[in-house]
Amino acid sequence: MTKTPTDRGIAFIKENANGTKNVYVAVGVAASAPEDVIAMHLDRQYVAVGTGVTTVAAGNMVRTTEAVHVSSGMDGVVQITARQRNLGPLLTQ
Repeated sequence: MTKTPTDRGIAFIKENANGTKNVYVAVGVAASAPEDVIAMHLDRQYVAVGTGVTTVAAGNMVRTTEAVHVSSGMDGVVQITARQRNLGPLLTQ
């Protein structure tokens, strides 16, 4: 499956009146709102939030509590997954 490049940041999910969702990927949070949005996935039918991803209320949206990976495939599903941790040293000597 072809996916858009993965964006990394705090994901904000807003449900629209027509039942679709918008996902905003931001560098940070300011007063429960996205700060410095770097990517948007608009009017999506389905957003899949992976295991290990925690969300909290943020005004009229929900947001992830930590930076996550956000991507979308040809099927239009937005995938929000926990970022990988402790990958070990990048260089060995």
